[in-house]
Amino acid sequence: MKKEEITPEIEYKTLIKLFFLFGFGIMSWIPRFPDFKDRLGLTNGQFGSIISLGNVGGFISLLTVGHIVHKLGSYKVLMASTCSLYFGFFLLANISSSLIFIPVLISVGYSISAFHIAVNSQAFDSQTRLTKPIIVKLHGIWTMGAVSTGLLSGFLIGRVSASVQLNVVYLLVLLLNIKYINKLRSIALPPQIEDDHYSVKRMITSIQFDGLIAGGMICAISLEIAMGDWSNIFAREYLGIKGGLITLPYILFMSAMIAGRLGISRIIVRMPINRAANIGAITGGTFFLIGVTASILFGDTHKYWAFGLFSLGCFVAGLGTSFITPSFFNAASARSSLPSSVVIGQVGLINNFLIFGGKWVIAWTAQFTSLAVALLIPALLALSLPLFTKALLSGNSKGEAVKH
Repeated sequence: MKKEEITPEIEYKTLIKLFFLFGFGIMSWIPRFPDFKDRLGLTNGQFGSIISLGNVGGFISLLTVGHIVHKLGSYKVLMASTCSLYFGFFLLANISSSLIFIPVLISVGYSISAFHIAVNSQAFDSQTRLTKPIIVKLHGIWTMGAVSTGLLSGFLIGRVSASVQLNVVYLLVLLLNIKYINKLRSIALPPQIEDDHYSVKRMITSIQFDGLIAGGMICAISLEIAMGDWSNIFAREYLGIKGGLITLPYILFMSAMIAGRLGISRIIVRMPINRAANIGAITGGTFFLIGVTASILFGDTHKYWAFGLFSLGCFVAGLGTSFITPSFFNAASARSSLPSSVVIGQVGLINNFLIFGGKWVIAWTAQFTSLAVALLIPALLALSLPLFTKALLSGNSKGEAVKH
């Protein structure tokens, strides 16, 4: 397409498709984690530790890719990260050796973070042309993709092998991603050739640690990470639920996140963003805590009642924390003078380090106590989020974090 044919509205619609496919693609293997765990022959502690190694690749990516996007433009990074990501996923879906699984997983972690930085940088650029905030809505679209792949997996578990399902999904997403990235080529973020943001010295010296942003994001995202890694394993192994029903808590959690991200503007007109975040985090964290506690107390004798309460807790937790993470992304951009691609990378870098440690804590807490006890950790983190929400009122993040 010629440059003049790509309007901001067409760009926005294309970004919607890319965010949906991003969620659909990278989350497609999560409902199949029990299959991966069995195929690799790992304990909870071993599996959780190995899965956390994807953050190593993400750590390297987040340290460098923001600067690469700024230096080379978003198109090249989007295309390269898409191809490397789904090649890695193809390998993960078809191997059974932990020794091969680990380096491939690190590569996949790098590619996920690279695509995340590039597509969000493009979204911030589009937001300026549309003159209206779209980031939270795009994150809601990402969640729609994640829920869609969860529903698909729930239907296919027990009917189709994980490898067959994922091979088809990854091929389809790869081809569609290439199509839509090419559509954005003419208006992709251009290279900043004369800028020094890619220099090694600049990469190190420009790192800014914002304690409020880092603390708020780790508290906000902890439930989402725990649900992705452990909810299906928890339902199957701890509560003894069989078949595709094990995906229900994850689907409810992610569906609630969609509703929260797409409907938050109805709440924010009645109260400040930080107050909405406080109420959402405390309510969501409390209900999730109740759901896990019910599983501990009644899981052996009334597993379906416990499963129902856990599922309800997941739904409320998803609704309450849905809009908080993308709101912190907007606040981080508003509080920094660096390019958006660099800010996204730096915020992700710090969070990646914290999440890496958090995953190990949850995994080995599950190994030495129980998975239910381990899931109390993200609930307590969510309840701690009000300590950091004053950052949401910084600069242009007021309102922009939630309108769409």
